[in-house]
Amino acid sequence: MHEKKPSVFRPKKTMPNKTKEKNPHKIISLRLFITLTICLTVSVILIFSGVLYYSKTADILMENYERSFTSQLSQVNQKISDQIAAVDSVAPLFLSDTLLLNTLESPDSSHVGYDTRLAIEKQMSSMYYRTSIASHNFTDSIFIISKDNALFHIYTSGSFQPYTEQNEALLARLDKTCPSLMCRMLPSDENSIYFIRNLFNGNSGYYMGTFFIKINRQKWMQYCVEGFDPSWFICLYNDEMTLVSNEAMKKECLELAAHATSYTSRPTAFHEEILNGEPYFAASEHLSGAGLTSAVIAPKDLLLKDLNSTLETYLLFLVLTVLIAIAAAVFISQMITVPIRRMIYHINQISDGTSSRLPPMKMYHEFKIWADSFNQMLQQLDTYYTDNFQKQLLLKNAEIRALQSQMNPHFLFNVLNTIAWKAQIIHNEEIYQMVISLGELLKANTLSKETDFIELEKEMAYVKFYIYLQQCRFEDRIDCVIRIPDELMKCPVPCFCIQPLVENAIIHGLEPKKGKGKLIIQIVPLTPGDCEEPEMEIAIIDNGIGFTEIPDVRTISSSAEDSHTHIGLKNLDKRLELLFGEKARIKIESVPNLCTTISFRLPRREKL
Repeated sequence: MHEKKPSVFRPKKTMPNKTKEKNPHKIISLRLFITLTICLTVSVILIFSGVLYYSKTADILMENYERSFTSQLSQVNQKISDQIAAVDSVAPLFLSDTLLLNTLESPDSSHVGYDTRLAIEKQMSSMYYRTSIASHNFTDSIFIISKDNALFHIYTSGSFQPYTEQNEALLARLDKTCPSLMCRMLPSDENSIYFIRNLFNGNSGYYMGTFFIKINRQKWMQYCVEGFDPSWFICLYNDEMTLVSNEAMKKECLELAAHATSYTSRPTAFHEEILNGEPYFAASEHLSGAGLTSAVIAPKDLLLKDLNSTLETYLLFLVLTVLIAIAAAVFISQMITVPIRRMIYHINQISDGTSSRLPPMKMYHEFKIWADSFNQMLQQLDTYYTDNFQKQLLLKNAEIRALQSQMNPHFLFNVLNTIAWKAQIIHNEEIYQMVISLGELLKANTLSKETDFIELEKEMAYVKFYIYLQQCRFEDRIDCVIRIPDELMKCPVPCFCIQPLVENAIIHGLEPKKGKGKLIIQIVPLTPGDCEEPEMEIAIIDNGIGFTEIPDVRTISSSAEDSHTHIGLKNLDKRLELLFGEKARIKIESVPNLCTTISFRLPRREKL
């Protein structure tokens, strides 16, 4: 029989294409996956960096604001402290005038004459214009009131402002024992600031009078905030008054003064305040010279405005980067998927039978290796397909020949049963048992082709039938001993794994031996300590002629006389190796004319 050999291995076109049957909407393409992965990775990195950038920028701006606030506060406080020191130096300067000092120290200064008062005030005016505060032109007037209510005053602003009852009310509320400079305001005159100092006798320490300097608040605050950021404002306060550089922020300044107890203990306190319902940054410091606390205040929105301006720039950069990343992702995915699509196209052509191999893929080294390996696989499949086709032809021819020479086994069983029945009729028990045993062996041989494993108990039953037939043949020349524990009888073993060894021992070991022979079938369990898993060892022992040289079962060649036994031994060895691996192969130990042992090991299992 001859068949035409196919030139190339190709699947039939009638085979279902599993790839095409799947719903394409449920499978994401490689190009889309690469694009989304790159875009998502870049976006996550940029968002993370944006959050980190925002927080770090906020921290840096906060540190800059704190330094700026502290610096501005130091500059303002330096100006205020210098002015307070200048104001505080005027009173001792005036007391250096002997006429004024004697008048204040006199027991009754209220009766001083007009000429004396005029001379004193003239001298006060002359000394005032030699001080540093005169150059700034924010002083309105200077008053000195003696202990007897004698008044000495000069006007420095060019406008005449007489001594009023409000000044007397201010004097009445003063602590005349306080030796330091005091700062006060009148509720009815919020445009004026009064720096006040009590005057004491240098010898006796008694109170001599009170020194007042009336300063224009607007001019003085304008001088203090000169060069100051216009969006910020200054607040000066103590228990008696509150000053602010921007009158629109008066309410905020009052709230700040009310909260002052929580931070005035620190030298320079930078903090955040909620004033009039809005967030502000503030830095404050206590000035000991006049009992004042100064604070620099700015809206927090300025910081957020700067931060948002910086963030807008970064967001623009972020958007541009994402767009560039998307373009790069599309380009990269295109470069990767183009050879893949090309390869899929050629594979589909091979599947349809219009092509036999992939063309060279030279774009990437990995794809070249992939194409070469795929072509090699096609070549191997073609070879395998051709070999398998030839094997199928040989198998088909063998089956035909077997069918031509096959005899129905049921016919043989019926014939053997007839012979056994006739032997039983004539009361020939030996022939009856031999025929029955032969029939059972033939039946076992037929059934063994349908299953791979049987229980050890059934396997030994077939072995006993075979031994019985051989004992009938050799009469009393062969003794057989079977040593098998009862617990192993239900263990599964390969079909006809013991009978070929028994047959080999009898035909090649005991039959050529002169004298009586002995055959031992021994099966022993092996504990897990002796091996990795529970096993049992099957050994066939005889005292036949044995082997002068231990052969390799695989290399045993069959002779014309006993080809069956040799082929059975080799087949059993091969079966054991295929079923259980190399360790289950047949082992032979022999001492010529004394003892020969053929054994193998099987896994000890409970059920089939």
